[in-house]
Amino acid sequence: MAEFINYARGAERFVNMADFFLGITLPEDFTEEVESLRRRFAAPRTRPHITLIPPFKWSGSDQDLETVIHDSLQGCSPFKMTCKGLGRFGRAVIFIDVVASPELMALYSKLKEGLSQEGIGDRGKDRPYHPHITLATRLSSGEFHQYVEELGDYLPTRDFLCREVALFKMQTQGRFRRWQVAKKVELG
Repeated sequence: MAEFINYARGAERFVNMADFFLGITLPEDFTEEVESLRRRFAAPRTRPHITLIPPFKWSGSDQDLETVIHDSLQGCSPFKMTCKGLGRFGRAVIFIDVVASPELMALYSKLKEGLSQEGIGDRGKDRPYHPHITLATRLSSGEFHQYVEELGDYLPTRDFLCREVALFKMQTQGRFRRWQVAKKVELG
């Protein structure tokens, strides 16, 4: 009977797990620019961002996760982000490239380490971290060529100050599931 109870508690814990990811949101005017392109290309409806830590499951409280993030950010100060040019992952994803500055890479490493101490593994361990802002994803070959042509004159160049990390949480609203910013944790 004790084994059944332990199993049931474990199952209950799994049911209460929530999906999160960590990212950097963009200044409002840049968000509008990026979002106008993303709508043309039918991109996912997640707010434009730069992913730091890809989606993961968390079984603790939201407050406990915020504490882990806050503790991981110790020693990180606001820093300049640079977005420059377009890039792609194969022919399925088109993005705005983000310069992998030493400050950005240190932020990524600190968050990755802090979460790994809590048992959150690195889903991207088979590929190096490549910061970017997704414009279009899951493209067919025809869509890829069409969008590359449409973006031919678009040469994004943008600097902004990164002051915080956004905690995105999967929210259910009616029959829709969407990523929403649940909390912003300031640097420094």
